[in-house]
Amino acid sequence: MHSKKLCSAIATALVILSIVGVSSVAFAQTQPKTATAQATQTIAQTLANNTTFTQLVSLLKKANLTDVLNGPGNFTLFAPTNAAFAKVNSSTIANLENNTPELKNLLLYHVVPTKLLANNFTGSGTLTTVNGLSLPYSVNGTTIQLGNATVTKTDINATNGVIHVIDGVLMPPTNATATASPTASSGFLGLPGFEIIPAVAGLLVVAYLMMRRRT
Repeated sequence: MHSKKLCSAIATALVILSIVGVSSVAFAQTQPKTATAQATQTIAQTLANNTTFTQLVSLLKKANLTDVLNGPGNFTLFAPTNAAFAKVNSSTIANLENNTPELKNLLLYHVVPTKLLANNFTGSGTLTTVNGLSLPYSVNGTTIQLGNATVTKTDINATNGVIHVIDGVLMPPTNATATASPTASSGFLGLPGFEIIPAVAGLLVVAYLMMRRRT
């Protein structure tokens, strides 16, 4: 009797998980994935060909992140302009240039491992950057605020993602450390897709087998 009830509960849980996983992926796929202009360059190439981002390009090279933004993926980069970096104390920039781990942590705080266009942002919330840190955002009318910075230009399309220009440098939370590698993910705003279902299903099967052994 207990075994039948447990089987029924497991089957119900698996159906719910399947619906959640499919809905998450379907929702992500229905969101706009291309910006207005057809992309012909990677994110790194787009930055390198725009004199507005010379400081950012230089720091990406120092942090050995150029290849990441040149490679395959589906990234969103919040790109500080030269004017944005000029607002940061020069000694802070100098210290970062001499501390590769901290510089990399700062730069990866500007990258989200999925492509988000301007119309994907609504209300307020947090994004998870590629180094696993939370980046707060809010939307007021057509203005997107990210931490201490405002998005001044949106939806610069690239072959491996999209760039949004910001007027400030995003500072990671104090004492925060990177917990993830800079690779693209398939979720939308951090929502899991099918990848979570096998793991949970496996746990349910293990629990079922343990219950059978006890009975």
